[in-house]
Amino acid sequence: MSLGRYRSGRQPLRAVGLDDGPSTRARTTEPRPRLASIVAVWFTGLRVDRVRVDVLQVDALDATDVILSLLARARTDIVFLSGVSFAGFNIVDCNRLHSTLHMPVIVVSREKPNNASVKRALKKHFADWKTRWGYVRRLGRIHQFASKPGEQPLYFEPVGISAADARRIIRAFCVTSRVPEPIRVAGIMAKGLGLAPNELTAR
Repeated sequence: MSLGRYRSGRQPLRAVGLDDGPSTRARTTEPRPRLASIVAVWFTGLRVDRVRVDVLQVDALDATDVILSLLARARTDIVFLSGVSFAGFNIVDCNRLHSTLHMPVIVVSREKPNNASVKRALKKHFADWKTRWGYVRRLGRIHQFASKPGEQPLYFEPVGISAADARRIIRAFCVTSRVPEPIRVAGIMAKGLGLAPNELTAR
């Protein structure tokens, strides 16, 4: 994807932010997997113009497929993810997102990711830990960004975009806090839905 129109200011970027809510067990006596909501919020410039909701299985590996489904047929220029892991250790294959959607992905973290700790946890709890760890490892170098001097930095991992361009885009969407608005709003919505994820049907 070309970021020429962003650099020239001809047209505002359309960015989507994704974040997950708390996990909930299905309200039934039958054994079912734990679920968590995931919310996608689109911004055109600094204006919200679309919201979609879906669910993930906690500690499964369906996050990439669910995100691809959420983003299908929706014009998007940039994807912001609130971390690489959703619904526990349901880790996103960001390189697959980028290659399938043909758009940059920026993984944003409020705290510096501790990848060594993540690897230990994956090895301890998951038979398929090598697959999950591969998604994390392929993200590459962790960068940091602070919009103001003395402000606590934000950490990010860009996929399909240079760190310099990713930093400029993050800065453009950081208005009310150090977190880009698409992620900030998606997080508020995901945590404030007030519904068990198995009851969510809107998309």
